[in-house]
Amino acid sequence: MDLPTHPFGSELDQQTVAEMLAQHTSWEDKYRQLIVWGKRLPTFTDAHKHAASLVSGCESDVWFLHYSDGNTHYFAADSNARIVKGLLAVVLACVHGQHGDAIRALDVDQIFHQAGLSHHLSESRTNGLHAIVQYIHHLTA
Repeated sequence: MDLPTHPFGSELDQQTVAEMLAQHTSWEDKYRQLIVWGKRLPTFTDAHKHAASLVSGCESDVWFLHYSDGNTHYFAADSNARIVKGLLAVVLACVHGQHGDAIRALDVDQIFHQAGLSHHLSESRTNGLHAIVQYIHHLTA
């Protein structure tokens, strides 16, 4: 099955996402940006959801599709929660189209901290984010 296309990791990479979030000084503005990015992620069809893996450890439903070409990894993700889709967009900007070693070396907590997002996320969202990152590390091992 082909992965649904999205701009994260290609058109919008880690640096671009970080720069765009840094332009917003209030949580409300950052939140709105996350929602906009989440809307740019494709909504999975039933066929995609059936083929995808449901990530355990997330309060919201999060589906992941993964494809690798050698050691280069490509991802698509969807969620039933708008804010989670925005957070997934940030994660995908960091990992989509990257080599496994670079993905496993990535400090997502640091990225979210530098973007000013960490202290606004609930404990359950933070735990879900960690589950997503662990799942990605498992896929790229």
